[in-house]
Order: sequence, then C-alpha cells, then structure tokens
Amino acid sequence: MSKDKELPVQDHIIELLERLRRALISVIISSIAVSIFPDPSSHSYRPLIFSIMDRVRRDMTDLNNPILRPLANIFGIKEVNIDLIAYSWIDSIEVILMLSLLFGLVISSPYIAKQIYDFVEPGLEEREKRIIIPFVLGFSILFSSGVIYAYFVVMPLTIFFLSLIYIASGIKLIFSIEQFFSFIITGLVIVGLFFTFPLIIAVLSYLDILRPETLREKFGYIFFIVLVILAIVTPDPTPVSMIALSVPFLILYYLSYLLARKFGQHVT
Repeated sequence: MSKDKELPVQDHIIELLERLRRALISVIISSIAVSIFPDPSSHSYRPLIFSIMDRVRRDMTDLNNPILRPLANIFGIKEVNIDLIAYSWIDSIEVILMLSLLFGLVISSPYIAKQIYDFVEPGLEEREKRIIIPFVLGFSILFSSGVIYAYFVVMPLTIFFLSLIYIASGIKLIFSIEQFFSFIITGLVIVGLFFTFPLIIAVLSYLDILRPETLREKFGYIFFIVLVILAIVTPDPTPVSMIALSVPFLILYYLSYLLARKFGQHVT
C-alpha cells in the first residue's frame, strides 16, 4: 500500500492475498520444523513433539502440583493414571498435526503480526499507530498469562475432578488420544482468550460504547453473564473451570475498569 496516493481496491486485495500467503507459508514452515525437530534430551532420534505430548499428559495428572496435592490428600488419592489409545490409524497423526500447527502459529505469530501491521499501517492515523502496538503487546501478554494459568491450574483441576468418580470406583481411565489433547488445547485457548477481557473493555471504552461507570455499577450483572458464558464455552461439564476462573476474573475486571477510565478519557 502506498502512502502517497490511494490505490485501487484490486491492488489492495492483491496485496492482502500476498501477505496472507506469506503468513500461511511461515506457519507451514514453522509447523513442519516443530514436527521433525529432534528432542535434544533423547539419545536417538525422537521428534520433540512426542516428548511434548508425554509432558502434557504428565503435567495434567501430576499430583505433586501444588494445586492438586491438598485435594489429593483430602480424597486419599495416590495417583491419576490415564491411558491414551488411538481409535483409528490417524488419531495420533491428527494430534501431531494439531500440536505442530499450534506451536507453528506461536512461533510465526510475530511475522504474521508484522504482515498485518504493514498492510493496515498506511491507513492509520498517528494516534492510532501509538495505540496499536501496546494493544498487540497487551494481547500477547494477557493471552499467554491465560494459557499458563489454564495449563497449571484450570486444566489439571478439571481433569482431577472429572476423574475423581472413576478413581474412587476403581474404574480404569482410558481416553482417545485425539479427544484428550483436543480437550486440553480447547481449554487453553478459551482461557487464554478469556484473559484478554480487559482489552475488549478498553476497545469498547475507546469507541465510547462502554463507560467506566457502567462497569462499576453493573458488576454483579456482568459477573453473572461472564460466568454463564464460561459455563457454555468451556469444554468442562462441571463447574470446576468456572470456579477456577472466578478469582482471576476479579483481577481482570479491576484491570478492565482502570483501562476503561484511561481510554474513555480520549474522547473529546
């Protein structure tokens, strides 16, 4: 896109498609690299993605987790064993592709962000340019924080309580490898997006759609609505995830209020 003159719509579309092509190629290359990169701790060739799969399964059921240890002591549970099986030839391949794509997106995300920014930058005003970079950084930090919180708190708690009835009755836990990892990844992404809630509030305040007074006065209603949405979108059929997210929600809500006050003041 040119800053000197307005380009025809066709040229904008061509440039957009070209940048999308570059972004897609970067994701594909990163995903392939992740899927074949060797595990440096292994004495023989073993793709790192396999070690990641093993680590995720261990972390989700590790009763040495400070969050799970007190609960395990209360319920008298020594360990949580989950056996993963493949229902079809492609189950394991689907998981490898899913994880490789996920890590590929993470690795290539800076390049993708640059392609998007380079495309929209000529059409932005100076004030908007000063806001977009902090917004992207804030989104990355909040989303990453949500994923970390989900990985070490929400998902292990959810799996523990979902497994509790089977462990107490002595029933062996056997799950499809595809279902298990889809459950984990879906939970991580949803919680990560949930943590970006303050940025949504900031944008609404910036657009003068939502005022900080509304956040202060309608806290109870908003809290209830968010919990209902979480109960619907999270893959956990129990209220465990919802309860685990209620505490960080209070922190995020207060941050949202501060951002609403800050960005709401720009309107003159």
